[in-house]
Amino acid sequence: MSIEVKNFEFGGGLKKTSIALMLIGVIAILASFSLNKTIAWVDFLVNNVYFVTVAVSGVFFLSVTGVLQASWISPYKRIPEAMTKFLPYGFILMLATYFGLHDIYEWTHTDVVMNDPILVQKIGWLNTAGFMSRMVIIFMVWIFIGRRLLSLSRKQDEGEDVAEKLIATSAIGLVLFAFAICVAAFDWLMSVEPHWFSTIYGIGVFAGSFVSGMTFICLITIKLRELGYLEGVVNDNHFHDMGKWMFGFSIFWAYIWFSQFMLIWYANIPEETEYYVLRMDHWGFVFWANLALNFVIPFFGLMTRAAKRNTKRLKIIGCVILFGHFVDLYLMVAPKIFEHNGIHDLKSSGFGALQFLSWLGYLGLFMFVVGRALSKNKLVATGDPQLEEGIALHQ
Repeated sequence: MSIEVKNFEFGGGLKKTSIALMLIGVIAILASFSLNKTIAWVDFLVNNVYFVTVAVSGVFFLSVTGVLQASWISPYKRIPEAMTKFLPYGFILMLATYFGLHDIYEWTHTDVVMNDPILVQKIGWLNTAGFMSRMVIIFMVWIFIGRRLLSLSRKQDEGEDVAEKLIATSAIGLVLFAFAICVAAFDWLMSVEPHWFSTIYGIGVFAGSFVSGMTFICLITIKLRELGYLEGVVNDNHFHDMGKWMFGFSIFWAYIWFSQFMLIWYANIPEETEYYVLRMDHWGFVFWANLALNFVIPFFGLMTRAAKRNTKRLKIIGCVILFGHFVDLYLMVAPKIFEHNGIHDLKSSGFGALQFLSWLGYLGLFMFVVGRALSKNKLVATGDPQLEEGIALHQ
C-alpha cells in the first residue's frame, strides 16, 4: 500500500517538557530520600514497576497481534514498538533497587528469616542472588523479544516477507511474556509480604499492565493527531476500538480483583485475610478509591459508543486509569513495608507532593524515550501487509 505520512519530529515543547519533568523528578526523588529513606524506596519501586509494566505491555500487544496477524493495531503499531524502548532504562532503574532491598523486603533480613519457620522454607527462592538473577533474565527476555519484533517490522518496511518469522517470534514471545510477568509480579511485588501469597496475583498485575498500556497508546495517538500526524491513517473508529479495549480490560481488572478479594474474604483464613485487613483498616479510603479509579469510573465513563469516540472523554478517563494504576501498585507495596517501619496509614506516611513529582519525573523519561524512538522510524508501518485493512477499520 502506498501512503505518505510525515515523520514525527521530537522537539520543541514536547522535548523541553519531558526534560523539565525529568529534572523535577530527580529533585523530588533526592528530597524524598533525604526525608525518609523507606518511603523513598517504596516510591522508587512503585514508579519503576509502573513504567516497566506499561512498557512491556507493548511487547504483549505486538506479540498477540503478530500471532493473529491482526490488523487493528497496524495504523499505530509504531507506538507500542516505541514503548518497548523504555525497557533497557527500566532495567537499569530496577537494578538500582538492589541498594534498597533491605528497606523493602523482609526476607533480606537474615535474623528475621532464621527465626521464622515459614521464611526459612522459602530461602531457596527468596534470596538476594536469586532475586537479582531472575530480574536480569526477565528483562533480557522482554528486551530481546521487543527488539526482535521491531527488527522484523523494519524488514517488512524494506519489502521482505517475514510473516512466518513474525508469527513464530510472537508465539514464543507470548509464552515467555506470560511467564516473565508472573515471576516479576511474585518477586517484585508479592514478596513484600513473604508470608502471604495468591495464585491469581500475576494475572492481576498483567490486567493493570494491559489497560494502562492501552491507555498510553490511546493518549499518545490522540496527541499525535492533535499535532497533525497520522492524518488519513487514524480516525474515530480507531479511537472507538482503543476505548473498547480500555473499557473491557478495566472490567477484566475488576473481575480479577474481585475474584481474589471474594475468595479470600469468604474463606476467612487468618493467614490470607491479613492482606485485606491491613489495607481496609488503615488504608480504607485508598482501598475503595482504587476500585473506583480502576473500574467504576472507566466503566460508566466509557460505557456508551459516543464516549469511546470522543477524544476529550478518552483523555479524561485515560488520566483516571493511569492514576488508578499507580494507586493499585502503591496499595500492593506500601502498607506492609510501612507497617514494618511503624508507619500505619497513608496520612502518617507523609504521602503527597513528592510522590506525584517523582512520578512526573518518570513520565518525563518515558516521554523522552518514546518520543525519540518515534522520531527515528517511520511513524506508520507502511510495509505491514495488514495496514490497509487496519486503516479501513470500522466500528
